[in-house]
Amino acid sequence: MAFSAWTGGFGAGMRRLALLSAMIATMPSSCGALHADGLSQRISSAPSIAMRPSQELLRLRGAGPKKTPLKVKVATLKDTKKNPVEEWWFGYPCVTRWWFALCCITTLISWDKLPVNLPAQALTIYWPAILRGGVWRLLTTFTYFGSVGHNMLMEAVFMLNYSKSMETTYNGVRAKYMWHLIINCAALMVLNSIVGLLGIGMDQEDGTKIPGIPFLAQPLLYSIVWIWARQNPETRMSVFGFFSVPAVYFPWFLLGYHCLMGGGLNIFYLMGFVVGHIFHFLHALHPTTKDSGLFEPPKWLADLMPVEKGFSGTVGVEVE
Repeated sequence: MAFSAWTGGFGAGMRRLALLSAMIATMPSSCGALHADGLSQRISSAPSIAMRPSQELLRLRGAGPKKTPLKVKVATLKDTKKNPVEEWWFGYPCVTRWWFALCCITTLISWDKLPVNLPAQALTIYWPAILRGGVWRLLTTFTYFGSVGHNMLMEAVFMLNYSKSMETTYNGVRAKYMWHLIINCAALMVLNSIVGLLGIGMDQEDGTKIPGIPFLAQPLLYSIVWIWARQNPETRMSVFGFFSVPAVYFPWFLLGYHCLMGGGLNIFYLMGFVVGHIFHFLHALHPTTKDSGLFEPPKWLADLMPVEKGFSGTVGVEVE
């Protein structure tokens, strides 16, 4: 009985061993079948050469349509649009636009309708007051065209047009234009002192008289008109859109028009014409002074006001 039990256990062990050997033997064939089935599925899923579209065939041959690279638009300064006020402001050269701004500021701070203001007498050129510390008068006398009103507005627009026309002839060398304005201002102050010695002046409320012309903004403007007219004598100036006159005669037309309108022989025009003529003669005609360094801006001013790009040539002006 013990022998039969032993033989039965031995037989069961042999059967398990045979089953394990059979499984090991069938594993390579099943793995190969699985590999073959997966490969066949990948081959069958891929489109055949004959079934591919013509564009795919052309692409494989190198003759198909090529993909164009995407064009990326880079924003530049020209693409940025300025608002109308900014475009108008920067449409004028540097010295001209800041001269206009100072004219507006000077007019507003002296406007009697504001709760806080300065009297116009505090802006005049009066040497005793300047020597006592009122140095701002050396600037405000050249930036005050009168109180707020139609006349002030017309003078300011007139200054914008003619100063722009003059400054553009300097081809962006704003330091030189500023230096020439300073020379004209100095010459006007000297001439104004001579006019004061002739008894011309402004009466004050206390009975005293300020000798000379109290405000020199208009004479400075007309000196620019004279210089520009002499530099561009053949330019035709349109007057109100009805007729035109040569630029060389245009300052005299302005003076005659002022007389016809009842303004009389205005000393503002005459002082500006005298200073403008002297400046043009010394700067452009006199053989000794025209090439001198007097009319070249000093280095500190040239460093302070570098060349401004974008303004060159001559701009015509229409009288309105």
